[in-house]
Amino acid sequence: MKVSRILAILLASAVTSLAAASDDAQLAAERFPNLHPALAKATLAVEDDPTLEYMPGLILVQFTEDSDDTTRDLALASVGADVIQEYTIVPGLFHVAVDGAIEPIIAVLNILPGVEYAEPDFVVHTFVTPNDSFFNTLWGLHNTGQTVNGDPGIADADIDAPEGWDIITGDPNFVVADIDTGMQYTHADLDANVWSNPGEVSNGVDDDGNGYIDDIRGWDFYSNDNNPNDGNGHGTHTAGTIMAEGNNGTGVVGVCWRGKIAILQFLGSGGSGSTSGAISAVQYATNKAIKVSNNSWGGGGFSQSLYNAINAAKSVGHIFVAAAGNDGSSQASYPARYDLDNIISVAATDNNDNKASFSQYNSVSVDLGAPGVNIRSTYMGSSYAYLSGTSMATPHVSGAVALVYQRNPGWTYSQVRQQIFNSVRPAASMQGRTVTGGILNLASAVIPGGGNQGDLTALSNAAHDGRIRETTEVSGVGGTIDALNALRVGDANDRRQWVSIVSFDTSSIPDNATIVTAQLKLYCSRTSGNTSTLGTLVADIRNGGFNGNTALESADFQAAASASAVVTLNNPLVAGLYAQGNLNSTGLAQVNKTGFTQLRVRFSTDDDNDSNADFLEFATGSIAGYQPQLYIQYFAP
Repeated sequence: MKVSRILAILLASAVTSLAAASDDAQLAAERFPNLHPALAKATLAVEDDPTLEYMPGLILVQFTEDSDDTTRDLALASVGADVIQEYTIVPGLFHVAVDGAIEPIIAVLNILPGVEYAEPDFVVHTFVTPNDSFFNTLWGLHNTGQTVNGDPGIADADIDAPEGWDIITGDPNFVVADIDTGMQYTHADLDANVWSNPGEVSNGVDDDGNGYIDDIRGWDFYSNDNNPNDGNGHGTHTAGTIMAEGNNGTGVVGVCWRGKIAILQFLGSGGSGSTSGAISAVQYATNKAIKVSNNSWGGGGFSQSLYNAINAAKSVGHIFVAAAGNDGSSQASYPARYDLDNIISVAATDNNDNKASFSQYNSVSVDLGAPGVNIRSTYMGSSYAYLSGTSMATPHVSGAVALVYQRNPGWTYSQVRQQIFNSVRPAASMQGRTVTGGILNLASAVIPGGGNQGDLTALSNAAHDGRIRETTEVSGVGGTIDALNALRVGDANDRRQWVSIVSFDTSSIPDNATIVTAQLKLYCSRTSGNTSTLGTLVADIRNGGFNGNTALESADFQAAASASAVVTLNNPLVAGLYAQGNLNSTGLAQVNKTGFTQLRVRFSTDDDNDSNADFLEFATGSIAGYQPQLYIQYFAP
């Protein structure tokens, strides 16, 4: 009797479980009619519980290159796997559905012949910290020191967008993929910049043969349909920062005023989605030869499949701009953390040039900072909203990458990425927390190159050796050049300030090349009379010969070039070390070599701006190996 009763209870439980499973399957099918049943069920489960670490019942499997169809079929059949999708961006990569707990199934697959690896289909999320307060200025683009939510900003704690827009505002044909929650493509500040798939017509036919019917604006990989309309707001917000229409008398403006946004949705209305969906979006962008994608999302563990997909996107010059993450830790989240040279990982800063408290950071896995606190942009319902997060910082960089690509259409992805890095504005909050130690600077990023198609020449391996040609007394006496051409400034009892000119032979640089950055090194052979380190090197860049012509021709360079070319030295001036500093790119960006063979650098030896030179000695000239050195980065014509 007791056994019969237990069996009856178990049978009733099983019937109830089957009924519940049937109900779940029906709800999933109704909610996501275009998805594979297992994918629909997993997606519904994540909507019900966004804290899930991975998509239940779904696995990504990569087979080895030498595996054949029979080997693959046997491996999948051994675990009862049902193929949902085979990817083309990573050959041999399959998205499969399985019954039961995925951990033991993954363990089995990973020991089977022909399997490279099997891994979970991780759940990822948007990176955003909502802020419902409304403000009336876009401080991230142009900060005048205005007060934002009771917090006064610092003038120029921004990306110098207006200065960059004097050079370029956007190419209407350039496409950026926004891989996110979709976008309200009818928004009045976005509708003119929505991508139209040139190979597709809305006619119920897959005209371009890419496997997606009527994908005229992009695709919704979350629901598997051609309507990537935003149900969350996050994607619409990121799209506005990338490319809200400029100079249209409406709302806000994006970093890139004009262009086209391909809407690749893989996150649902709750802000969550799957790694497999992200791979599909990257594959779509790659197949369409889209060179830039914005990825304001992350989370989950390391995915070899997503890593491989992003790596494969390099084949079309694709740069994957990714948010570092919002938990404030000292390491980026995936995918920003992947060590790939076509990823740009972005931290968030505030209107005082501080690192946002929530922003993740790391001197290896996070590349630079960008405005990400109280960022106003487009939102659902044709409205505007202020949001904060590395999600908001990332589209600033995506818009800048788009403009650099447009400015230099012949460049490789690595050249564009390096240009973003080389042009950052140094910031104390990013030093030691990012690779570049700086914040995005649009003006510096788009000024160099002049739009020419020339190659970017890296910092010269062989330095341009210099000679001290002349010195000019500012106050007092004491500066000399001895027989060995070593400049001695001041002495122990009578320190004075001297300004000296060092000339460099630039005959190896092609005429009409545009000089972008320069690094000056001075060898300090001795210091005495003042034990403090040299704090700044004040440098002007001058052209022409050295026969007494010391006038700075401001018309040839930027106005106030001397003020903008102050250099902070990297090393303390102790005996036997180079003191070195990077000449500010703002002071160099418009320098163009037009036939002259000398580049002249003026430097002052005053370290504390008190008009009294510290007692220093710089070994130069004929002292072997100790000449001043100038490393030049320039654009060849």
